[in-house]
This record gives sequence, C-alpha cells and structure tokens, in this order.
Amino acid sequence: MLAATTVGVVGSPLIITAAIASDLVMRRRRLPTVRVALFAIQYAINDSVEILVAPVLWLLAGFGARLDHLTSIRRHERLQAWSVGVMARRAERLLGIRLDIEQGAVDALTPGPVIVLCRHINIVDASLPALIYQRLGYRIRGVIMAELLADPGFDLIYRRTGSVFIPRDNGPEALALMRHLHDGIDRSTAVVIFPEGRLFRPELLTRFLAKLDNTNPERGRRLAGLRHVLPPRPGGVIALLDSIPHADVVTIAHAGLDQYGSFADLARAAPLDDPITVTAWRTPATDIPIDTDDRVAWLDEQWVRVDQWIHDHTTDPGPRARVETRRRAR
Repeated sequence: MLAATTVGVVGSPLIITAAIASDLVMRRRRLPTVRVALFAIQYAINDSVEILVAPVLWLLAGFGARLDHLTSIRRHERLQAWSVGVMARRAERLLGIRLDIEQGAVDALTPGPVIVLCRHINIVDASLPALIYQRLGYRIRGVIMAELLADPGFDLIYRRTGSVFIPRDNGPEALALMRHLHDGIDRSTAVVIFPEGRLFRPELLTRFLAKLDNTNPERGRRLAGLRHVLPPRPGGVIALLDSIPHADVVTIAHAGLDQYGSFADLARAAPLDDPITVTAWRTPATDIPIDTDDRVAWLDEQWVRVDQWIHDHTTDPGPRARVETRRRAR
C-alpha cells in the first residue's frame, strides 16, 4: 500500500492527464475517470497515513501492552474518524455522493447504545452507517467480513477500536467473536452489522429464496416477496442481541445506489445527480422477542419493511439502464 501510494502521488500528473484524455475521447464531459482516479489516490493516502501512525499509537500504548485500554482506543478512534471524514468529503465533492436523511429517521438514530442493521447493495454503503453515526459524535464498532483484513488500514485501526472481522464460512467462530462486542459499550456507541452478509445481487436473491423454500418453508413464505434485499442471516444479529441485551436496534434503509450494480457502474456515472435517500426506524430493546424463533421472525419483518421502503423510493428502470442513459447523454 505504501508503494502504491507513492506511485499514485508521484505519478498523479501522468495519471490525471491519461484520465482526462480518456474522458475526452469518450466524450464524458463531467470527467468521471478523473474523479475516480483522484478518489482512489486519496484512499491510498489515507490508508498510508493509518499505516504510518499505527506504530506510533502502538508505542504510546506501552509497546502494545495497553492497546485495549480506553486511552489507546480513543486515540485510534480519532484517527479512524479523521479518515472516514476525509473520504466522505472527497466522495461528496468528487463522486457526488450525498446523504438525504429523512426527518423522522434522524430522531430514531439516538440515543445509544444501539445495534444498527443496514442493507448492503454497493461497496459505497459499507461506510454509510459509520458516516451517519460519526457525524452524531458516536463511536463505531463494526461486524466486518475478514476479507477486508487485506486492507492494512482496516487491519491496524478498526481491529484496535473494537470491530470484529468474521470469517464468511465459519459460523461458530464468527458467533464467538461477536459475543465479545459488549466490552466498553456505552451510550455513545453504535455497533453496525449487515445482516445480508454480502452484496445484493438478483441472482443471489433467487438462489437464496429457493434454498429457504427447501430448508425452512415458513421463512420462505415470509420472505417470498423480497425484491431489493437478500434474506437476512439471523445468526449474527441474534449473537449481538445476546451480547448487548440493553441496546435498542436501529434499522437503516437507503435508496439511490440500486442502479449501480458495481463500483465500475457508479464510477462511470460520477458525479451522481441525486442524493442517497436514507431512512431509519428504532425498535426498543424491550420490544425485541427473547425466543430465538420469534427473533428470527422479527428480523424477517424488519427486512420485509426495508424491502417495501426501497421499492417505494426506487423508480429506476433497471440496474444498468440509468448508467447507459447517462453515458449516452454525455
């Protein structure tokens, strides 16, 4: 990452010149390739800053002996907040990614501690709950797929602030890790999980619903009408409910990224014309069932509600139609 950042920064004049030429040849007057190149360079810079600062924070923590102490965690959280804030500003100015949070949703977000459930359609929305809660002054802990440990910034900083990285195909280990998330949780903490477990894709929805029909017909019937989200995986959510039983649950839904099936689609459309619309609702801890089967049914109800809200706020004709229309317009 340090080498890639050096190449990106030193070679930025050549990279940007090539990106401008590409956009001009393709008649993309709003220069989406340039915008994405600048965003990628900024990401690399942020990651490199985290890599270089992490050893300093390790030294300040008594050569790593006190990394789990509150003072050390707060230092890492400030670095994490700085990085997220910089990338959010670049995403808005370069890619046109803006949030439009419904008024009622703002009231549902606080107070903490809260377990936050969010849909997952695009790599961009992975940071959406953290960005929202960071602006509210909250500390963020995430349940993150272990594949992201390949990013050294995630590995060095997010792990030290209390997030857990779970293996995708090792359920027992993942559940064991999540049961330890209760340490240090207070009124200014939000624990974020994406219950679908992976990015939404229409072919995955068809496959997962068919599987549910065979393995759990009752859930299959409850979730048969899903159109915009995958069936939620209840194991991780139930583990968090057991670990932090006093936390309310905030469910976040958003619309505006559905037409971009990949980051490449989004990159070609940059800057986006329309904001990402966000809503949220809150379930008090006292209203969440205790019985496991009832909890699964409750989670399914939340996801059916997410799906319906997305359907009501999505008018795009298809995942690629709008991108192609924008490309022709340019």
